[in-house]
Amino acid sequence: MQSQRLFEIIYLLMERSPRTTGELAKRLEVSERTVRRDVDALSAAGVPVFMTRGKGGGVHLMEGYVLDRSLVSEAEQDEILAALSALRQTGAADDEALPERVARLFRRENTDWLDIDFSFWGAPPEYRRAFDLVKRAILERRPLSFTYHDAGERTSQRTVEPVKLLYKERSWYVRAWCRKREDWRAFKIIRMVWDTLELAPGTFEPRPLPPDLGENYSNSRGQRMVLTFSGDEGRVREEFAPDAIERLPDGRLRVTLNTEPTNHSRHYLLSFGSDLYVEEPAELREWIHQEAAAMVRRYEEE
Repeated sequence: MQSQRLFEIIYLLMERSPRTTGELAKRLEVSERTVRRDVDALSAAGVPVFMTRGKGGGVHLMEGYVLDRSLVSEAEQDEILAALSALRQTGAADDEALPERVARLFRRENTDWLDIDFSFWGAPPEYRRAFDLVKRAILERRPLSFTYHDAGERTSQRTVEPVKLLYKERSWYVRAWCRKREDWRAFKIIRMVWDTLELAPGTFEPRPLPPDLGENYSNSRGQRMVLTFSGDEGRVREEFAPDAIERLPDGRLRVTLNTEPTNHSRHYLLSFGSDLYVEEPAELREWIHQEAAAMVRRYEEE
């Protein structure tokens, strides 16, 4: 794309100026004529770039050029660099050098202060490949085909039109139009059979997004949950929002929130063991009671 080439020309010239049109053409894998047109486009856009002929000639960038700070403040530059770093850490951006290159355009030092790892412990290389393939399908508007195991351990073949990656409850989901169900669905990447995941032929035109896209993962319509905790106060304060926590007269902590009681969240609460008592909802309290009793029976049987 031309915009990417223009960015690359500025970056190369900020590294070293001048450069010959032949050198730029080779780096950009285009013709010298295309380079000259790009230089004209940059000049017309107000970038101080020009060409000279003869010995020592080539494409020049005015010494000391930096992106217009009136357009991007220092705080905004920091936010851009942090966002690029986050994209790189999540795998959404393939070019690991991109944050450093943008920092050079701003004449700023790129402080790599952000480290994010969304993979699970022991994730195999195939998981990384699956994530990359899903990202490519979304960006290129390519259908995805795969075998899928749902939460009920039912297996089905799916071809979908993916539009969004969603990270929720420590797992990646793909929000997509399912051609089999003819409706929007969310597919958990870890439930895909990775060696069957592939790009299907052709491309797709984006469908109008429903107004409730992502509603299934919103807490705004979730169920009221009231929990009391004793014991490890530090963990409670680390894992729940401060405004959801109330200290009771007896020293325990009460947490009140609206959320969807998924299978993952139920087992997460079970990890608090005897430090947790569920006040509401009653069905969640009963589920934890039954799970605890089943654990006791299992150990008694040995």
